[in-house]
Amino acid sequence: MALAAALLAGCGGARTAPGRSISIGGELTAVLRSTDPRLNDNSVYHLYAFRGNAGQIVQIDVMSSDFDAFAILQDAAGNELSRDDDDGEGFDARITYTLPSTGSYRIVANTYRSDRYGTYRIRITNLAASTARSGMTIQRGVRLNGRLTPSDPRMADNSVFHYYVYNGRAGEMITVDVMSRDFDAYAIIQDASGTELIRNDDGGGGTNARISFRLPYQGQFRILVNTFTSGSYGAYTVWVH
Repeated sequence: MALAAALLAGCGGARTAPGRSISIGGELTAVLRSTDPRLNDNSVYHLYAFRGNAGQIVQIDVMSSDFDAFAILQDAAGNELSRDDDDGEGFDARITYTLPSTGSYRIVANTYRSDRYGTYRIRITNLAASTARSGMTIQRGVRLNGRLTPSDPRMADNSVFHYYVYNGRAGEMITVDVMSRDFDAYAIIQDASGTELIRNDDGGGGTNARISFRLPYQGQFRILVNTFTSGSYGAYTVWVH
């Protein structure tokens, strides 16, 4: 059984689908049929194009009660930026992403299995920086603003945290700043499995945290925004550069 997880960046091997335009803030309804273009895993897809601005945070939802939805975000050249299967409700796909540059982007609305078809909705929501949420992807050069609250997940010491996903290259040198006027900031970098690689408390001056670290491999890393004490909450900025 072919799965959408086997897709190649740029949808290599697929017949080109007619591009459909969608605006940030818009929602469209469409039907995937057996006669639609197929990706190299033999699953059908529709292709959408939209324009966005550098630093803009977008949430892309592909929702269906007929099939397990899959979504891929690409740049204008077809290079894959992000993908998702079930981060939305039930079997709906959801991608939350900070656009790295101003220009055109593509969305592949797809099925997780190659033998499923039906009606779906696609929606793009503009998220203000203040609504940045734990688990979203962060790009180099982009600052995200968030807020730690008592209802957030907690570490073993009972302090709350948010985490962000960074897609890095082997040997890449990154600096992570976590800055807050509300609490003593703490930063941790983990590998994709949650194993700690490095941490810092006050390396950014005052009570701000800063980590400078050379990534050991290509892949995903987790950046944790944390408080030094367990009873502290408030606004913060996280910046990877």
